[in-house]
Formats: sequence, structure tokens, C-alpha cells
Amino acid sequence: MLKTGTMEKFNQHYEISTLVLKHLRSELNTAEHEKLEKWLLESDHNRKLFEKITNQDFINPELILLSENDSNAAWKKIEKATKQDSNIISVRRNYRKIVRYAAVIALLIVSAALLYQIKTAHYGKYNGLTENDIPPGGNKATLTLANGTKIALDDVNNGELARQQNVAITKTAGGQIVYHADLSEANSSGKEIFNTISTPRGGQYQLILPDGTKVWLNSMSSLKFPAAFTGKERRVELSGEGYFEVSKNKEMPFTVKASEVDVRVLGTQFNISAYEDEKLIKTTLIEGSVKIARGNHTKMLVPGMQAICDGTDNIKITDADAGEAVAWKNGYFLFRNEPIEDLMLTISRWYDVDVKYEGSMEGKVFGGKFSKKGSLSELLKSLELTGTVKFKAEGRRITAMP
Repeated sequence: MLKTGTMEKFNQHYEISTLVLKHLRSELNTAEHEKLEKWLLESDHNRKLFEKITNQDFINPELILLSENDSNAAWKKIEKATKQDSNIISVRRNYRKIVRYAAVIALLIVSAALLYQIKTAHYGKYNGLTENDIPPGGNKATLTLANGTKIALDDVNNGELARQQNVAITKTAGGQIVYHADLSEANSSGKEIFNTISTPRGGQYQLILPDGTKVWLNSMSSLKFPAAFTGKERRVELSGEGYFEVSKNKEMPFTVKASEVDVRVLGTQFNISAYEDEKLIKTTLIEGSVKIARGNHTKMLVPGMQAICDGTDNIKITDADAGEAVAWKNGYFLFRNEPIEDLMLTISRWYDVDVKYEGSMEGKVFGGKFSKKGSLSELLKSLELTGTVKFKAEGRRITAMP
């Protein structure tokens, strides 16, 4: 573990690299300009390093090195530098190496960003990315009532939308759908009625079920649920991806059916990805406990674990990357060594585009964190920074090329 002083030094390097990038973009404010100048005056080394990374002759070879996965090589150097050594002096030298390599990587990123800006200033004009740019998705969904009535939720005003068997359905100012049920009278007819909320490509939505359970639906997803929960079980059906914060009720367990998989809980937070065009159904537990059932097989999940179900009855339990699993709900994409095809499938759902490929994409993986609020061209340009893929846009058709 890095000592406090070493961590502070690392943070300083990262801060300076950010200031250099802002300098290259002419975005420094007065305070930031003074801070950068102070750093430059601290030593000749700092000024020479600054002059080097802002020199066009330096940027090209460094970016080429980075685009050929040299970032992996740099991290290998860091891992080597952090190997434990019984000699305290060696350990301290290793810490210095960590800071040095981390700074190099940060500054390489600055250099890459500059070169990218220079190249795309012209490239973006003829690859179609910035012409008729596609905005991000938003809160779009359709609510289908028990009688077949369809309500386009993004078009209706706030307030009460409908009433079914003493269950009021309202749209809040925050864009949520809320079910208010009088459980003493909500289903007096004895007949359970179901509603379905579905999101299109480029859509997402939030709703609060009659029991207070909160649900977030990702793009191209749907949830079928009763207008009021009665009996001994709360049961809903999910297609696509959803995040659940289940209201606790020991007397009435909550079950999500996703294809052939049942996820049973009492009160917890979890994410389920069960898209029809993906081979795997993934359940990631954030808080509480859940039981995964498929066929005659069952497994219990604890927080920080993920259950993966394929086309068989097998249930595989692995460590979860909770941040990656719920990134979509929190407003961004988080990719960790994702094949280009998987990454573009996720992107296509949010921006409502079709993707095709020219040339071989075998072995091309990508990682990074990107805001879902940006336009499609902004995201694709960021991916092009790797130097391993290019994109061409024609309307809502995106072509990826090596």
C-alpha cells in the first residue's frame, strides 16, 4: 500500500497532467494558470518535460506507442516495481518508480488527447461523426395497462395517468411512474391485473411499484408486474436489464423472473441483465441476499458476487464488478477489456443505431468510463483515441473499421 506522502505525490502528478491538457486546449482559468506556472518554476526538469510533451514531434511517437497497447507494458512495469522487497531502501525506490510510471502514463494520455484533437479537427468532417450527430437517449417508455391502453410516458404531463381497481398511477415531476395502492381494496374483485412498462432503444425509465420497490429499466427492456401485490408472493417478469431496490417484506418474498431464471429476495438491491440477444443472464448483488434458481439448480448470492446463467441449468458464481454492473443506472458506460462487438451492442441500444463491421476486429478490446449524456460522436471519438478502431457514420448506421 502506498504511503500518504507517496499518494500525495501521485495526486500532484495527476493534477499537473490535467493542467497541461487544459493549457493545450486554452481552457486554463487564472488560478489554474498560476498553479501551472508555479510548477514550471520549481525546477528545470519540470519545464523541460512540459516543453517536450507540448511539442508535436514528441506526441506522434508516444501516441503510436500507447496505441499499440503500450499502456499494458507500462502497467507491467508498475506491477514489477511494486513487488515486495525485504530491503526497505528497495521498497522506497519502488514507490518512486510507481509515481514516475504513473506520471508517464498520465502525460501520455495528455499527449494522446492533443494529437487526437489535431487529427479529428479535419477527420471528423468527412467521417460523418459530427454531421447530423446523434444525441444520447433519455427517459422514454410506454406503459401498457391491463385493458390494453398504451401510454407514451415521455409525452404525458405529470400527475395521475390512470386508475385501476383503486390503484392510482401517477407521473412525478422527476419523471418517475409511481403506483399508489390501497391494499385493503386494491384487488377486491379477486382478479389480478397486470401492467407492462417497456423502454425502446435510446430509452430508460424509473418506476416505483405498489409495494414501494424501486426499479430502473435500461434500454430495450420491459417489466411485467401486477397493479397491486396480493397473496404470499410479489412476482414480476423482466426482459432486458433492470436494477431493483426491493422493499422489505418477510411475509411476501419478491421474485424476478428473467427468461428461465428466478431471482428470489426479501429486501435487497441487485441488477439483472437478461437481454434476448445476449447468451448470458447476469445477476449482480449489491446489498442483502438473493437465491438464484434455474431448473432444479439453486445458488445463494452474497453482496459483491455475480451469478451467471447460460443456456443450461448451470449457475456460475463469480466475484462481481459492481461498478460496471450498475454504471448504466448511474449515468455512464463502464467497460473493462470489452470486445468491440459487446461494447458496440451496449452503445447501439442507448443511441438507437445499427452497427456493422469492415475488416477483422478479432482481439480488439477496450476499456474506459464514458458519460451517457454525451452525443454519439463524442463517445466514438473517445474510442478512436486508442488508435485501433475508426468509425464512419451514415445516418443511424455506424461502421467500425480497424
